Amino acid sequence: MDDRKRNVLIVGSGAVASSLANKLYKDPLVNKIFVARGKDFDSAIYENVDIAEDDLTGLLMFVLENKIDLTIPVSQKSFKTDIVSFFQSNGQNIFGPVKRACQIAINKINAKKLLYKIHAKTSKFGIFDKIPAAIEYLETSAYPVVIQTTENFSEQIVCPTIKLAAKYLTESISFRSENDILIEDYIYGHNFTVYFITDGYCAVPFSTVGNYKFSQDGDGGILTNGLGCYTPDYKIGNDVLSELKNVVENTLKYLEKSGNSYSGILGLDCVLTKENDFYINGFKPFLQDYDSDAVWITFEDDLLKIFDSCINGFFSDEYDEIKTNNLYSVSVCVQAKQPNVTVPFLNELEDINYINIKKSGENFVTTRDKQFVLTRFAKTLTRAKSLLQEDLEYITFDGMKYRKDVVK
Repeated sequence: MDDRKRNVLIVGSGAVASSLANKLYKDPLVNKIFVARGKDFDSAIYENVDIAEDDLTGLLMFVLENKIDLTIPVSQKSFKTDIVSFFQSNGQNIFGPVKRACQIAINKINAKKLLYKIHAKTSKFGIFDKIPAAIEYLETSAYPVVIQTTENFSEQIVCPTIKLAAKYLTESISFRSENDILIEDYIYGHNFTVYFITDGYCAVPFSTVGNYKFSQDGDGGILTNGLGCYTPDYKIGNDVLSELKNVVENTLKYLEKSGNSYSGILGLDCVLTKENDFYINGFKPFLQDYDSDAVWITFEDDLLKIFDSCINGFFSDEYDEIKTNNLYSVSVCVQAKQPNVTVPFLNELEDINYINIKKSGENFVTTRDKQFVLTRFAKTLTRAKSLLQEDLEYITFDGMKYRKDVVK
């Protein structure tokens, strides 16, 4: 990779796009950063591009007209359009997995099937295309169970009894015959994610993340994609990392044999049940909104060079490990009741990272997502949590909501 400054386009919305822009902004080899996230707000760090994530022709025209050197899709919506294959066929540098390979990460049913085929440890599950068959399966299930459909994989319902599970299936699912239902045993334990960078052949771990997934303190309420995290995850030892690396390598081999090589960032969503014993719930195609900022803060290596190495086929020769620093970081999702809520005193805080929030005059206000992410870092996890707790108490506003046990 030469020392010429690069123009970068990030395709995606939400905190994950903002956090990647923050990370790349500090890279001396980056010139301009553009984020294609539709109608949204500009930033001092990047320029917003009013092109939809799934408008492939519009995005390609923008890349050609603005001399973009590297495109990085970060959202499931962009992966589902197969932007990677489209850009590759038009001679553009793009970092990420093609749609066929990414199916394991954007469709949990495909993930469970693959985990079963490669003999990875995952929870017991059943897949159904008709509600009566699903209800019959519930009669012999261990409870609680988690129910999802291909129509909405962002929604996971934990049902503690067969009565509630059957009621959800018959009354709450907007069900069509072509949609699949996934029912799996709920696994108690510590939720964590391990992220790998891969060129399709070699996979190198670069972050372990402890996750807070439920909507209420103490893991109560609704199961979400995540409302907070910390990294690195001190509960994850080298034995677990080694086993997960084997799982990723087996996954890559399986995909390669089927002609669907996976290149990009791949996360493994897991549950630690006891020391060195874990289950794998599924895969993630990129970092998640609630953990991306925390991860990039602890990332020491040159991200642009790594992405370039994967694109050009040098990754397995140049990287057997990825450098991280000695910092701990903690992130929490702060929720508001509505968009355009003023968050007081945020501009007075120092050494804090904030993403997915916009500036209006001298104040910060919530976006249409109605939630933003705050991140603190320090040399110890305890100190990082303490600093973040002080910040959250300082910026309190009416209707403010977050998981308080993230910072305790």
